[in-house]
Amino acid sequence: MDIKDLLNQEIDLKKSSSVPLEFYFKKYLRHWYLFLGGVLLMCGAALAYIYYTPSQYEINSTLMINNGTEAKKGFSNNTVLDDLDGYQTTSIVENEVEVLTSVSLIKKTLENLDFYNTFFVEDGFKRYKEIYGKEVPVSISYSKLNDRPEKFTEMVRLEIIDDNSYELEMEEGSKSRYNFGDEINNFFGEFTIDLKENQQEPYPKSLFFTYNDMREMAFEYRENINAEPTNKLSTVISITLLATTPEKGEDFLKTLVEVYNTEALKNINSTASNTLAFIDEQMEKLTTELAEIEKAVETYKNENSISDLSAESQIYLQNSSNTKQKLSEYDINFEVLNNLEENLTSSNNLSEMVQGSLLIEDEALSDLVKKYNELQRQRQRLLNGTTSDNPLVKNLDEQLFSLRSNLLENIQSSKKSIQIAKKSLQENALVIEERANRVPQIERELLNITRQQSTKQENYQYLMQKREESILSLAATSVSNARVIDPPIAGLYPAKPMKKLIMVFAFILGLGIPFGLIFVNDYYFGKIGQKNEVEAMSQVPIMGEISHEKRKNLYLGTPNHKSLIGEQINLIWTNMKFASMKRTNQVILTTSSIGGEGKTFFSINLARTIGLSGKKTVILEFDLRKPSVLKQLGIKTNKPGISEYLSSENYITSDILTLSEENPNIFFIGAGKLSDNPLQIMNSPRLEGLFVELRNKFDYIIIDSAPIGLVADAFSLSPFADMLAYVVRYYYTKPNHLKLINEIAKNEKFSNPVLVLNDAKSEHSYGYKYGYYYDTKTAKI
Repeated sequence: MDIKDLLNQEIDLKKSSSVPLEFYFKKYLRHWYLFLGGVLLMCGAALAYIYYTPSQYEINSTLMINNGTEAKKGFSNNTVLDDLDGYQTTSIVENEVEVLTSVSLIKKTLENLDFYNTFFVEDGFKRYKEIYGKEVPVSISYSKLNDRPEKFTEMVRLEIIDDNSYELEMEEGSKSRYNFGDEINNFFGEFTIDLKENQQEPYPKSLFFTYNDMREMAFEYRENINAEPTNKLSTVISITLLATTPEKGEDFLKTLVEVYNTEALKNINSTASNTLAFIDEQMEKLTTELAEIEKAVETYKNENSISDLSAESQIYLQNSSNTKQKLSEYDINFEVLNNLEENLTSSNNLSEMVQGSLLIEDEALSDLVKKYNELQRQRQRLLNGTTSDNPLVKNLDEQLFSLRSNLLENIQSSKKSIQIAKKSLQENALVIEERANRVPQIERELLNITRQQSTKQENYQYLMQKREESILSLAATSVSNARVIDPPIAGLYPAKPMKKLIMVFAFILGLGIPFGLIFVNDYYFGKIGQKNEVEAMSQVPIMGEISHEKRKNLYLGTPNHKSLIGEQINLIWTNMKFASMKRTNQVILTTSSIGGEGKTFFSINLARTIGLSGKKTVILEFDLRKPSVLKQLGIKTNKPGISEYLSSENYITSDILTLSEENPNIFFIGAGKLSDNPLQIMNSPRLEGLFVELRNKFDYIIIDSAPIGLVADAFSLSPFADMLAYVVRYYYTKPNHLKLINEIAKNEKFSNPVLVLNDAKSEHSYGYKYGYYYDTKTAKI
């Protein structure tokens, strides 16, 4: 910054400036090799990831779940269940989504597809490609399966030698030769490997396969499968699966739906199947009993030569038969109610369905039993995909508990009604027995036998009718629970890995990592190295630069002593005068962020520059913690210093002033005796009087204060300073140290702050170009 720029510059220190983007661009562009290396490294890693990651295709299918209309036409339909529809708390679609993605259902699907092995072929360097279906030249058939040991996770190599034999390599170097069809017994089970017939050449002669744990594989498939309703108002479910082999994924989804429908039908028909089995068991017993009774009737008639009965016997037989039939029905109903009550009250059957609902005459009780069995089926289906702690299962448990209590109350009421009716019939039977006394003994015995036969036949017909009803109900519920709308279809292109996105992310990461490293390094370890960095990060005007000098303690001497540093400081002093043309700059305070930045060096040389111009100048060594002015000048004095002056009123200004031996216009005031609390000394009331007296005696006062970034001593001198000279040293001052001078300028903590750049080298600015004249044409210093 030259004098013309200083004259034309309008400085507004209250207004902060933003760092130009061009500065950051050039700053980071200097490290172009890091960005190039980062991009090449990350893109190479991305290409390696894409190369070794198997491509996954997205297989989609849609199903429509029956909304319950078809189910209500089946075995479990009755008016009582319709009235209890309010117990349903969740959507059927949400339940079916849980069932479809349950581990147990996926495991059954994998077992039905015989996915016990996965086959691979080599596809490049250290890369393997999965093959499936017709691409696999062999088939593995298991006769026995064992649990796969966790330690074995490697692939098995299979080398086809010819059409009759092959070689297996379980571990590296461990090879065994077999013939196709030979039974192999190992840790996985007993199996045979056969060569598929009608193989088209060429087929892979060398392939690899793995032994799969069905449970572990089911969890992997569950992670890759997604099922959800298409919208809230429909019963359509969209199923998506990610698979490395499209054909394999399509087969899996197709079989998954088939297994789902099969399991759903099993749950729906379980009550009808249980009732049908119960009826068949009872009918088998009745068939045996009827054969025995018919044989007894035939024997009795042959022994007693009976051919016909009297009209009274016919009437008795008819009345007695009706009575006994009714009593038998009551006994059956009573026994059915006892069995039903026992099933409901047994602690071992609380989670099982009750049998014989079709044998209950009471329609209301029968409907409650069917509703109970329907809720048990729903609970079992939910437990296939979740645990008993699921809120849906707990809700069903509460419904079952309430329904079980209603059933027990209804059963007790029905049993009491049967007992009353049975007692009435038994009384009528006694009357009939009294009338039977008038019938000959032989006829009575025959009637007794015939009555048993008639009762058994009616019971048999009753059970046959119920059996037909159960068969019809079972057939009516053979409707699939889900209908496929769109069969499984794989996408034409892989869904994963997303190559373009990965490469873009790798490219961004390749630029971002070097950027972050450079930023962190600059923030925590970086140093200011260029003048344009200071100009970009601070709006405080720069007065000039001081060149790097290897010689220590280089200070100005007489007017005949010329040097590059002397000219630079002379230029800085000229700029400082122009920067404060409208304000006084009699008192100049020099400071820095930390020690070692050259503030004392600048203070001494600035004082000597002013002194050479004929102005009386005094340097105050106000770094009371670590004074170095007198030390660097090599001045030894026994005079008191600033500490003694401010601490005691026994001293006057002349007592602490020391005249320079080289220049009569320059005086020094040392720090004096070091104090434990310098800040307390600087707050002395004598401080203001000191500056008033010095202003009257000297033209300029240079204050060498403590570093402002370490202690607050310099702020105590702010009211007395007309200008703040903030020294920044190249490759020593950190960028974040400039925040301090920016804050000082913004908040006006000091008057007229300016920057002085120290230790400049040829690469920092133009210092050495300017100083070449002095290095070549002046006498040596």
